[in-house]
Amino acid sequence: MSITDTNVNYLIERLRLHLGDFTAPYRYLNEWLETSLLVAVEALMPRWNYKYILSETNQVSRNANHVYAFASPPIIQRGDVWPIVVQASIIIKEGSLENQSWNFAAWRDAEIQYSNLEGSRSKDASLRRDIALLEDMLPERTKRLAQPRKGHLPGYLGNPYEHD
Repeated sequence: MSITDTNVNYLIERLRLHLGDFTAPYRYLNEWLETSLLVAVEALMPRWNYKYILSETNQVSRNANHVYAFASPPIIQRGDVWPIVVQASIIIKEGSLENQSWNFAAWRDAEIQYSNLEGSRSKDASLRRDIALLEDMLPERTKRLAQPRKGHLPGYLGNPYEHD
């Protein structure tokens, strides 16, 4: 994914804080974090009923067919920032766990014992905490009640007591 200038750059510092990557030299490049934030918005689109739309130029915009609690700006509502950061963190951690999976091992001989499996367990626990946090904030669509829609009853269209 080629990143130009996006409007999710301001979330990079929050993502770094959540990942614990706040002292230079950083573990993660800004481009990786920016890409994970864009993928997070894309991954959350079905959960939010396509509340935010990602354009071809990697710009996040509001869906005109959705009702928002607050007017724009900012494009991403403050209550939606944290789920995006947590989803981006999950994406980063899943990728780093997959990348480092060959580095986790344990061995011993008659004199020396070596194990870094505990590091693997702590990374896995961190990933599980983020997934549980996201599930608490945004339940899966199958676990959520349907969104209400107002419709007219047949035979009552134009009823003076019915308001749109």
